[in-house]
Amino acid sequence: MTVNRKHLDEIQFARAIAIFAVLAVHASSTGVGGSDHSSAAFSIYTFFNYAGKLGTPTFIFLSSFILFYTYYHRTLTMELFKKFYKKRMLYILVPYLVFSIFYFGISSYMNTTVGVPFVLSEALPAFLADFFSGDAYFHLYFVFVSVQLYLMFPLILYLFQRFAFVRRYAIPLGIGIQWAWVFANSEIFQVAQKGSVSLSYFMFYFFGAFLGVYYERISEWILDWRRSLPGLAAIFTAYLFMIFFYVRINYLTLTGQAEFSTKLHEFAWSTHAFTAAASLFIFVHLMRLWKMPRIKSFLTEIGTVSFGFYLIHPLFLLILRQMLPSGDALIFHAWQLATMLITFFASWFIVRVFFDFVPHSWVVFGKGNKLFGQVKA
Repeated sequence: MTVNRKHLDEIQFARAIAIFAVLAVHASSTGVGGSDHSSAAFSIYTFFNYAGKLGTPTFIFLSSFILFYTYYHRTLTMELFKKFYKKRMLYILVPYLVFSIFYFGISSYMNTTVGVPFVLSEALPAFLADFFSGDAYFHLYFVFVSVQLYLMFPLILYLFQRFAFVRRYAIPLGIGIQWAWVFANSEIFQVAQKGSVSLSYFMFYFFGAFLGVYYERISEWILDWRRSLPGLAAIFTAYLFMIFFYVRINYLTLTGQAEFSTKLHEFAWSTHAFTAAASLFIFVHLMRLWKMPRIKSFLTEIGTVSFGFYLIHPLFLLILRQMLPSGDALIFHAWQLATMLITFFASWFIVRVFFDFVPHSWVVFGKGNKLFGQVKA
């Protein structure tokens, strides 16, 4: 059975906001490391650096939502999954390979500038190890995690279609699987780069799957906001509280005022990101009720280029940080703001130019379009 589902502009809005969060985290990291702990600037950088750590889990949540929204009502066939994996191979895995080589090359070059020789016989095994672990550059783990989830998708989709229990209790099941992995890794596996393991994001993956399966009912509940107001308010309140809690415990940790267990940090991060994903999903659907065509068009455009933006933006951060002017604190902070703005517009410009003018741009930046995002008012 083939079901044509409605195109959802809201997802592009959510992707745009998520990429803003990613940029806030990456652009503020130098400020966190370079500011006096007693300064107001340090508090501001810390807030953006930790409050923004919703980007990666939100992208995983949105990806899962789209997959289940699109495929849950279809009959599972070999032809269906052949098309599914062909698209992911072309538009996800190929750009991942391109940027893994690109950033590995940059890192190798920078190592030679500090006296570390480049040895091809050693570089190739090192690259392959990085490629198959998402470690070619600090942000590529997200694509590596996404590939893992794509590999598991047919099985998980089958379980959702076959068993009502899995569908109905997807959220607690996802939370349970993720926390089982947290404890198992802590006590048994002790994988240092656990953020590169898909099990670390199962609560977001199953949350997205749940919303994809029951989308019509959930969307109707959100848009009937007068009747749903107590529930909506509770979700937004929980998110605001978790922002404060997550930022606060990290601020106290960074300044040496307190120490907290790794499990508490894990709880704070995951719950903060989970409530952020829920709040964002609600917010972008409520935007459907607002007459803001220009804002919607802008967010649609940024959402459209978000994957390419994610891949390229660390390059501009790297370049601009090498150009950091010497001087007093005011110059330092002004350069952090300039770095964020230049990175945003440069990344957007490069991806948009590729989509519009470079043949086969999907090889570099994945799937895009040649139309600046337009949505209904």
